[in-house]
Amino acid sequence: MDAIKEQTWCYEPMGSHTARYASICAMWYERTGEEWYRDQAQRFFNFASYMTDDNGVVRVGPNWPGSWFSDGYGDYIRHFMDGLGAIPEWAPAGEDHLLKSTSVIQTINYSENLITYTSFDENSKEVLRLKKKPLKIIAGSADLPETEDTKLHGWYWIDLEKGGILKLTRSTGRQVSIHMSH
Repeated sequence: MDAIKEQTWCYEPMGSHTARYASICAMWYERTGEEWYRDQAQRFFNFASYMTDDNGVVRVGPNWPGSWFSDGYGDYIRHFMDGLGAIPEWAPAGEDHLLKSTSVIQTINYSENLITYTSFDENSKEVLRLKKKPLKIIAGSADLPETEDTKLHGWYWIDLEKGGILKLTRSTGRQVSIHMSH
């Protein structure tokens, strides 16, 4: 079983600790491209997902029926979100999702042909999983250019079998509009 156990006195496999390890592996995969980390992230996230019951209760571990609020609700879900931000192709295909931002997202609205959001900072990077490639992206009052380099001001598209991944790097405007059609 691919799981992380408590290190001090309780040697039971634990969902939150396992999800934390999985998220770190996902982020190392994002950084290095080494498939071993992606595989580890997937295996350990799979185990951690079994700690959520049908009624939404997050158990400590498979043999521990109770919950620890800080582990089950304070960081468990965040680890999964960090993993999706690092490996955005794991987010559901056929849906639009903002997965990661270097700024606090204050508001977001999704519609069929337009996604709009406001961030706390003007300088920010975001990662989204989208149903289709955008036609135009506006940050503040300026059109963002499509670019081939995720480090440059603008947006970069990665085509997937269904939809794709949008990576934005912007330095102007807190309001962002992602236009899917005219």
